[in-house]
Amino acid sequence: MNTYTVEEIIDKQIWEEFSLNSHPNSFLQSWSWGEFSKAIGRKIWRFGVFKNDKLTAINLAIKHETRLGNYLYCPRGPIFDWTDLKVLDHLLSKLKEVAAREQCIFIKLDPLLADSPENRKIFQARGFKPAVTFVQVEDAWLLPLDKSEDKLLMNMRKTTRYLIRHEPMQGVEIKVSDDMKDAEKFVDLLYTTAARKAFINHPREYYLKQFEILSKEDQEKIYIAKKGREVLSMALIAFYGEAGYYLHAASNPGQQESVGYSLQWEAIKEAKKRDCKYYNFWGVVKDKNFHPGHPWYGFSLFKRGFGGFKYSYIRAQDYPLSRKYYLYRSAEKARRLYHRIRSGYWED
Repeated sequence: MNTYTVEEIIDKQIWEEFSLNSHPNSFLQSWSWGEFSKAIGRKIWRFGVFKNDKLTAINLAIKHETRLGNYLYCPRGPIFDWTDLKVLDHLLSKLKEVAAREQCIFIKLDPLLADSPENRKIFQARGFKPAVTFVQVEDAWLLPLDKSEDKLLMNMRKTTRYLIRHEPMQGVEIKVSDDMKDAEKFVDLLYTTAARKAFINHPREYYLKQFEILSKEDQEKIYIAKKGREVLSMALIAFYGEAGYYLHAASNPGQQESVGYSLQWEAIKEAKKRDCKYYNFWGVVKDKNFHPGHPWYGFSLFKRGFGGFKYSYIRAQDYPLSRKYYLYRSAEKARRLYHRIRSGYWED
């Protein structure tokens, strides 16, 4: 008979060894992401599920506080073998204990699971509700890195391949940095870009503290495209386990040239050197909305041009613990409607 226990893990080495040897894995369940979350004032719990005294699952849970109520959030977690759902049940019991103690109105799991009827049933059977909106990207563009650089180039869109080769000939150089001063410049440019394109950013400290902590572990870099002394564009790239991640980008409003291609190619090559299985371009528009009228069409076309495939994750799943959750859910729906009206775009 199998026995299951759930315990907090306080040893970084134990946590990271399990995380990095799990497939799939994510920097959002790394030890560093927990340290970053603590640094910006959030309470965290690192739970391990032991089956017959052997570590069989990990889950980083983060307390989020909002005006409408607190909740526990598990970004891209839990990580375990989903064929043994007793692991999920024991973990959920522990999370409910913590949530009650912390006066949380719901628990939000955001696992690394494909969106499928079978996977949705796992959560429906346990009383979860699909979140109103996604937190992490639902439709990610992944580039497998199991081919040579020449093969990767050959599988790209012709225009993408041309611009990767053309930009350096036009004097564009790529600098890679782990300097906090460059991180500060990146955040300045990110805010300028957000104002220009009507994006909503996190507070400055969110990006700076994240970079400070993850860059010390060699898990984040700033990529900078320059021409002479002029900065043309910048990107924040994460590297962890089996993937490199294109997280955020910003561009100089004064430049007219396309400069993102050689920057991405350098990041892809670095991910390959680190023996990553994939380069994760993060979010793209759903296939049904992939047309020039969609506001995400431009950057989705850019990402697709590097080759690869779209992978759809299951939407974040909410486990209600209080009637207040339904007020929170109604507010989320209202906020979603507001953003649709503001953008003038109504398709999912």
